[in-house]
Formats: sequence, structure tokens, C-alpha cells
Amino acid sequence: MDPITHGLIGIALSTLSGHSIQLNDPVFLGCTLGAMLPDLDIIAHVKGRLNYLLKHRGASHSLIALTGMALGLSTALYIVYPTTSWTTVFFWTLLGTMSHGIMDLLNSYGAELLWPFSRKKITVDMIMLSDPVVLSSFFVSFMISLKSPDLAESSSIIALLISALYLGYRHLGQRKTRDRLMGIYQINERDQVKVLPAMYHPFTWNFILFQGDFVRFGIIRNQTPSICRVLPKFDEDNPSVSNALEGSLAEIFSQFTPYYHVIAHVSDEEECSVEFLDLRYWAKGDFIYTGNVFLNEDGKIAQEIFHPLPNQEGVLLSF
Repeated sequence: MDPITHGLIGIALSTLSGHSIQLNDPVFLGCTLGAMLPDLDIIAHVKGRLNYLLKHRGASHSLIALTGMALGLSTALYIVYPTTSWTTVFFWTLLGTMSHGIMDLLNSYGAELLWPFSRKKITVDMIMLSDPVVLSSFFVSFMISLKSPDLAESSSIIALLISALYLGYRHLGQRKTRDRLMGIYQINERDQVKVLPAMYHPFTWNFILFQGDFVRFGIIRNQTPSICRVLPKFDEDNPSVSNALEGSLAEIFSQFTPYYHVIAHVSDEEECSVEFLDLRYWAKGDFIYTGNVFLNEDGKIAQEIFHPLPNQEGVLLSF
């Protein structure tokens, strides 16, 4: 989720404590700042977009880190504002940091919640990176809380209920979309269909079909699916693909996305390259995150390039 939504959720949760929205209240500050604190990993952007993409929602979003952040922030707030017991401040700060981790699981980017035991980003693929319904619900709640403090708790509960109902609606919509696609494309196994939230359209779904010798990526709007790309099946037995999977780009994609695809290309000059695609995000007729591995005549990796944005110069990984 975006930082604004995280912050608004933290504010809403803090009002459930009975504390008011005041800048000298450690519970309000702990819950609100705790809900935004994990996104300080944005400082990884200083070393470039690739470094940011690899570090964002990594260790900083793990259960261990979220608990550590709550301990540090609540202790600092208790020292500055010793008006509330440390355990109370810690509890509400922990609630804020944990809300951040939970909300980030809801979109396709996911989070390394189980780091360091697993580097896999966990995701339930339910909503966009910034969802207008969730954002609007908590923004309205925040405005009501400012204008009528007596209604802060009830407005926050309503915002939480609206968001919960909306997420339930999204979950049912995702399952219905999957079942509809299985019927249209005559697919029997559920694991052959992946339904993902579209990047910019809250009531549109992207989908991936793993069927036969092809992988199809498409978009479904108003219950009508359309195929955008048809890709050859991921062939790990292909020597070029097998060699490319030993490189740094493959490691990046395996950590970065649970839905990556690999295609071998051979030119007329018998030059071989292997293309990596992140199937989660589609915009303006192409996948956003891609990469290329170029192999020499011996089949060894000669060059690896990661493309953090379409139609822009990529990041050279190695020669």
C-alpha cells in the first residue's frame, strides 16, 4: 500500500485505544508512525532503482523487523512522553507496524514477512498498490475524527468494516473471475489460472493461464477477457534457459516476483539471448519489469541487463 493509506490506517487504529488525535499523545504517534515506519526502506533508492526494488518490502517488512521497530519507536516515545505506560505504547505501536505488514500482503508486490527464514515475498494478490476504496474509507474517517473527536472511534470502526467488506468482495470477485476463465478456456486445474489485480484499475483483473505449450497473459474487464500476450512455455530443459538461470538476473527475479517467465531467443546469426518477464505488472502494452541475458557461443553468460522501466536504459549487471 502507499504511505498515505498506511498512515491513515494507523490513525484509525489509534482511535480504538480511546486516546485522542494529538501530536503529544504517544499512543497516537506510535500507532500512526509505526504504520508508516517500514517504508523508510525507500532510502535504498539512493543506490538506484534496482537496489530499491530488491530491498523494498524485504527484511524491513519481516515479523522480526516489525517487532523491532515497534520496540524502538515505543521506547523512544515513552521516554519523550511518559504519560502512558510503556506496555500500552508498545502494544499500539506494534499494532501499527503489523498493520503495515498485513496490508502489504494484499497486493501483488507482497512482503518478505518470514525473513530471514524465507526470502520469498508473500502475497494474496487482492488489491492494487494503492486502492481508492480503502484510501477513501480511512480518509473520510480521519476527517470526521478531526471535526468531531467524539465520533473518532465509531468512524474508524466503520472504515475498518467497509474495508473488510470490500476485501471480502474482492476475494469473491477474484474466485468468480478464476472460475469464469476456467470455463471460457476449458481449464480443469485451478493452479493453471492466476488472477491478479490490475495495476491502475480497481475493478479490472489481470490473469495468467498456464495451458499446454503456452502461457497466456490477459485482462478481464466487465467479465470479458482479452489475451494481451501469448508466450512459449517456460522450458527449463532448454540449455540456454538453464544457463541463464544460473546468473544474477535469475536470482533477482526469483526474489523479486513469484510470477516470472523466461523465454529463449535465437537470432539469424545464431546469437542467443534469454528474456525474463515479471508477469505481475502490465502497462501501456508491455510488462514493466523485464531483463535480458546474453550468452556467448559457448552458452556462457556474457551480459545481463535488468530493465526497471519500459523503454528506458537498463541496468548492466555483469559481463
